[in-house]
Amino acid sequence: MVSSNIERYRDSIVSGPILSTMLRLGLPLMFTDIIMLMYNIADTYWLSRYSQYALAVPRQNWPIFLVFISILIGVTNANLAILSQYVGAKMFNKVSEISSKLFTLCIVISTVLFLLYESLKFHIFSYIIRTPAEILRDVLDYAEVIAFDITAFGIGMSLSTMMQSFGDTRTPAITMGIGALINAVLDPIFIVGLGPIPAMGARGAAIATIITRLFASTIIFNIMRVRYPEVKIRLTRKLDREWLLLSLKIGIPVTIMTISDGFAFTFQQALVNMFGVVIATAFAIGFMVLDMANAILRGFTMSISIMVGQNLGAGNSSRARKIALTAAHTIMLFVFTGSILVYLARGYLIAVFTSDSTIALEAEKLVTTIAWILPMMMLSFLGMSVGRGSGRTVVPTVVNVVRFWIIRIGLGWSLAVAVGLGVVGLWIAIALSEIVGGTISYTWIRRGRWTKPVIKQQPQLIKTRETIEIRKKIAID
Repeated sequence: MVSSNIERYRDSIVSGPILSTMLRLGLPLMFTDIIMLMYNIADTYWLSRYSQYALAVPRQNWPIFLVFISILIGVTNANLAILSQYVGAKMFNKVSEISSKLFTLCIVISTVLFLLYESLKFHIFSYIIRTPAEILRDVLDYAEVIAFDITAFGIGMSLSTMMQSFGDTRTPAITMGIGALINAVLDPIFIVGLGPIPAMGARGAAIATIITRLFASTIIFNIMRVRYPEVKIRLTRKLDREWLLLSLKIGIPVTIMTISDGFAFTFQQALVNMFGVVIATAFAIGFMVLDMANAILRGFTMSISIMVGQNLGAGNSSRARKIALTAAHTIMLFVFTGSILVYLARGYLIAVFTSDSTIALEAEKLVTTIAWILPMMMLSFLGMSVGRGSGRTVVPTVVNVVRFWIIRIGLGWSLAVAVGLGVVGLWIAIALSEIVGGTISYTWIRRGRWTKPVIKQQPQLIKTRETIEIRKKIAID
């Protein structure tokens, strides 16, 4: 028997009003993104109270952490496309099967990645990222603990991907909200200390993050069992060749893109670190302020993956493209408004994280330079979402490689070092990378060949779609 919850979500996505459906799916995802930002803001705020430079520690770890979890991101994104298209095609028997395979594979991969991260951390931060000596010890302490988060991340991502593919974006958001409250309580306890618990600085921030993630994953797993009893999630040895190959075909470009992004951010961080700990701290603060603007509407671009996937699975290719274009035009308007607000409030926002006038001045230069390209950045995010929902991930991957490696890293180094613009050259390169990436992404969304499903559809659905096309042709003639 099909879960009435899944079928109800599916019907509204493939035949309901586009904007209201986008809003229903996008608001919880936006809320989830804001919650993730709250994690980072809470860490940054309490770390700034622990010491002047401690707030830069998570930013030093994040790029290489992204490299390590890139395989998990590729696998879950591939299966978001697969699961959502099976839901759209009403092939519900495949949904339970694929969900168990995804859950099992994520646990195996995340365990291996955790062991690698733990064993390589010293060499990464000492010789590749070349973290400033003033914070190297804190960065290594943070990395030692946050390595466990790779496993927690893999479990949480697999469960959230399943629910989102059904069209249920609210439950993961509520779960993350509960986790955010827990994290808000734990951060000051572990970072600055309370009672018998000593102040642990960055290491304490990592401990709070892991406790929060594991708690949230436990909640969402139990909700899945109750709300969607027909979807049996269990560990399985049946990771068949056909599913693995399809997951690799869709997921490898996403993994390559994520690895590329992670290494690009790593080298970008290394370029920033060349200018000293003051600039590295200003970079962390500046991007925290910009992340506030991104979090407000990034969730709407994520919701497009679900809508595109289910509509392609249902045979609604023209509706899928209309959804993507509607999102592009609507989101750009709102993000531009957000850019204005960020620019006007930049001084107040930066003051939350530092009272050092030198650091604040450098952070303001960064925000002032790139606040205006947030709409173009959002188009790049949207291109990735369309690729993930459709399973056509090659073009977004190429766009990301160009915007990060050729423009941010290559042009950034040239402007900063060869031309002699200093750190301002890095900020200019970031802005140019988003202008190029957003323009190409919008062109692909409008004209690209991404509207063909990646799953094997039911014969009856294919026949129905062909009948509709024939009737349209007869009507035109």
